[in-house]
Amino acid sequence: MSVIIRQIALFIRRRSEQKQVQTVLRQFDEWRLFIDAMPKFAVQPKSIAIVRLDDIGDYLLWRNVLALYKQAPAYAGYSITLIGNIVWKSIFEAYDAAAVDATIWVDKQQYFSSQTYRTTLWEHVRQQGFEKIICPARTRPLLLDDLIACASAAQHKLAAHNTFAAQDWNACSDKLYNELHTVSHTQSHEFFYNKAFTEKATAFSASITDLSLPIPTSVQNPKQIICFIGASAQSKQWSIAYWIRLVQLLQQQGWQALLSGGKNESPLAAEIIAATKVASIVGQTNLIETLAVIAQSAAVITGDTMAAHAAVALHKPSVILANGVNAQRFVAYQEAGFEGVTTIYTKQYKGHQHEPFYRAVTKDMQSIQPEQIMEALSRLM
Repeated sequence: MSVIIRQIALFIRRRSEQKQVQTVLRQFDEWRLFIDAMPKFAVQPKSIAIVRLDDIGDYLLWRNVLALYKQAPAYAGYSITLIGNIVWKSIFEAYDAAAVDATIWVDKQQYFSSQTYRTTLWEHVRQQGFEKIICPARTRPLLLDDLIACASAAQHKLAAHNTFAAQDWNACSDKLYNELHTVSHTQSHEFFYNKAFTEKATAFSASITDLSLPIPTSVQNPKQIICFIGASAQSKQWSIAYWIRLVQLLQQQGWQALLSGGKNESPLAAEIIAATKVASIVGQTNLIETLAVIAQSAAVITGDTMAAHAAVALHKPSVILANGVNAQRFVAYQEAGFEGVTTIYTKQYKGHQHEPFYRAVTKDMQSIQPEQIMEALSRLM
């Protein structure tokens, strides 16, 4: 019966995705008409804009190659502007500000909800007169990255072939650019994709071989295991009962569990705390403070969130709980050659590891047992 229910849920999701494809294409055409009517501005020679608007984890997987644009002889004397997602602005300003000459920050929530905000942003980008615009994301949203590239009116637009499951989106997206790179297979890990794309975009070979974050810390807690209880999608969420059991197992073995997550996870944290008396910083730390706590901890247990990538960049033993969606690109660290990381997948994902557009449903994550996490952690430690 559970198999049938899962198939029904996947069928409903596919139907919804098909409708979304046409909705996005119609919206793209409408917004593109406005952009095409905007006035032109003089081109500023040797000016580049790099558009990177995906989320925190994506930035952590990309930030190590950002500096290559300034280092590349091909871009000597160029002014480089980063058009970035405001959610990771604090990381950029703390560690990466020297990599570019200027920034334009985008609030994605306002971008999609406010026509005034959206059109003001397009006009601001257009006024810069960028000579070249580069969109390095492997999966590039038409309504966001692509339309900002259009708004720039840059003479030269560079990206990689887009990788949505919807080929109509890919075709619409790719024709906007006059230079497209094919960079590795769509299933290769995102860190290595980012490195390969940047090398092609800059004609400059990168010596970078690993993720890193320059967070110094003199405070270490060799008994602290930080547990990130949140998830960006319902299909990535582990059950409260399993988190409670995992915390209890950690406590029984002498570890000091510490819950972490955003304000949205506060109700979930409250239930776990009530059952286990576990310590928590859920909703209490900003992004930089959270990274510092990871650096201070002995190990990390997390779902498929930004914390997984931060833990790897900080070289912390890490156990990742994953539903399998885009797993080869983002959380298959062991397979990609990274050490000190174990990813535990759902039972439903077994046998589907190399499906390029694998889908999961909410109940899949409950096939991962707390005891599996403890076994993996014991091996790593």
